[in-house]
Amino acid sequence: MLAAEAMRLAAIEALCPTACKVSGANWPTLAEHRVYDSAAILAEELADGEPYTACLSLYTEDVRIERRGDGATSSIGFPTAVLVINVELATSSTDEDGILQVLPLVEDDPQARLVLGALCAQVRKQLVYAPAGSIFREIAGSVEDLRIETFTLPQFDIRWMRNTMRLTCRIKDDKFTDEDGMPEPMLSLFNRLPEGSYAKGKLIQLQSAFAATTRTPLEGIRFSTSGDLPSGPADGPIGAV
Repeated sequence: MLAAEAMRLAAIEALCPTACKVSGANWPTLAEHRVYDSAAILAEELADGEPYTACLSLYTEDVRIERRGDGATSSIGFPTAVLVINVELATSSTDEDGILQVLPLVEDDPQARLVLGALCAQVRKQLVYAPAGSIFREIAGSVEDLRIETFTLPQFDIRWMRNTMRLTCRIKDDKFTDEDGMPEPMLSLFNRLPEGSYAKGKLIQLQSAFAATTRTPLEGIRFSTSGDLPSGPADGPIGAV
């Protein structure tokens, strides 16, 4: 469902505004530019000389469309999608083969735990409250449920500095037409995104994937009041009343 992908791309623009990337300042969250689309942070992207690097990774999960009622067609429904945001204080570690790996910081620093909580609060504020989040809220009309899950191994009493935010959102449905090009609401998102933005660059590559729909035109309808179908051209629709 393309509207669910539009929700995620809109959230990326809200959390990592193109204007901030251009200026290098006024970042809305502690993650700054480290906001990743369907991917995790790489080792070379960690901040040099810092005990940890705040970062965000966004994913789309569990898309559902419930039919509006027994009389509704299958194409009309109430869509929901889950926006998953991994909020992490990342660090690096070398494994037994000497390969550098990225791992969340082990939870042994109360101040770092406050930083992680503050980052989650910044994400929520930016998406559901701040003006910059309006681009997200135009697609996600409401956040029906928000859950924040910690990353732990309770059997070993190990906790890491990673929270997973799961926002179950009531979103707009895809609106298809016979014209070529992306359906709504992705088309409106594309038109609103600033030039040079990450999301717009991705969508430019997607435009040609949606061709126009060709339909066979209706040439006419013929009726008979006798109950017998009149003869007609083989290619013409015939009906009886």
